[in-house]
Amino acid sequence: MHTEGAGFLRARRPEQKRLRETAILDAARELAVRDGVGSVSLAAIAAGVGMHKSALLKYFGTREEIFLRLAEAEWREWAAGIVGALDAGPADEDRVVEVLTRSLADRPLFCQLLSHSTLTLERNVSLDAVRRSKVAATTAVGEVSDALHRALPELGRDDCFELLGATGLVSAGLWQVAHPPPVVVALYADPTTTINLGPHAGLGFAESVSRFIRVYLAGLRRGS
Repeated sequence: MHTEGAGFLRARRPEQKRLRETAILDAARELAVRDGVGSVSLAAIAAGVGMHKSALLKYFGTREEIFLRLAEAEWREWAAGIVGALDAGPADEDRVVEVLTRSLADRPLFCQLLSHSTLTLERNVSLDAVRRSKVAATTAVGEVSDALHRALPELGRDDCFELLGATGLVSAGLWQVAHPPPVVVALYADPTTTINLGPHAGLGFAESVSRFIRVYLAGLRRGS
């Protein structure tokens, strides 16, 4: 019979509960970075903190809620990094493109969660979990839109918001293509492969994101 590990006796005080939740989130983060969000099961997260799955469910109702909670933190940290970098000094288009690109290329879990959130993570969770996630996302995008507008005042604030939305959508897809699962990597490396892999094999994520941002910025300026 499985029970919680000795280090995870039932939390009786709020601070104990927060410690349990933090340990669960840390384990989920580590597994997701190593194996990919889609490959991480609730049982694996529970094992990572020395708990039985049924005990973990006392803290988070579903696997998806765990990753939505991680997404909240990722949104906040992503926004804080960009705002801090753009507000640190004068910014031009080159600086904006660099900061936005690095903010995504340096946050692999964030890029994964951009893709998984709407596809899977919002389908097996409570209303409160979705509300928390959406508030975190919209707040973060609003803060970054304001910072972009300060850096490039010739762009309207709505244009900055649009740029971020489009960049996020494209980056989510690009990340998956640029970081394929092992079986796809094996296919690319197989000398007997006869299909035309085209530009997808060896796709550079940062370079592709940077190019997209520049092209979209040019389009926004042309349309204004």
